[in-house]
Amino acid sequence: MTGVARRRSGRRGGGAAVRRFSWLRRLVVAALVLLLFWLTACFLLVVRPRMDRPVHSDAILVLGSPTVDGRAEEGIRLADAGYAGTLVISIGWAKGRQRVPACADDNPRYRVICFQPDPTTTRGEAEEFGRLARQHNWHSVLVVTSVYHVSRARLIVDRCMPGTVRMVATSARPSLRGWGYQFFYQTGGFAKALLHRSC
Repeated sequence: MTGVARRRSGRRGGGAAVRRFSWLRRLVVAALVLLLFWLTACFLLVVRPRMDRPVHSDAILVLGSPTVDGRAEEGIRLADAGYAGTLVISIGWAKGRQRVPACADDNPRYRVICFQPDPTTTRGEAEEFGRLARQHNWHSVLVVTSVYHVSRARLIVDRCMPGTVRMVATSARPSLRGWGYQFFYQTGGFAKALLHRSC
């Protein structure tokens, strides 16, 4: 091979290497942009969701599990403060009523309704509450859940509730590891909610 041929071959090989590096660099940049977008969305929707001030409503809905993050306690606190005349608690398992004393409905100041959703998902809870709302002619609800669940629950409950939905979060916050888990879990939940749009 002559010197000229070797130089041309070297330029071709070098050009291919540059193109591969350029393609890899674009791929890495795109991945970093997507990661940044995902982390920002998770921060805004999971860590710092839009929440509402409690106002008097037709009912208070505690999403399951009521024993997680003090959800039932927060719902009871709001009912005791007079924000609604009915407290509705979602119980995700058959014997759950035994762990939530309020389900005995022995408080004369407000009514307590406990139900087991089918399926035992946020969508199942929203569907059942929607039926209760239509049955009792409710037009407003305070929904109590954990902070990381607020945005997704608002999206789903709003589809089934024939009226105003306001979201209230408990004061509990996950650990750093718990936040990481919720980032992935809520992302999957949002994807499912967007695919299954019906109530």
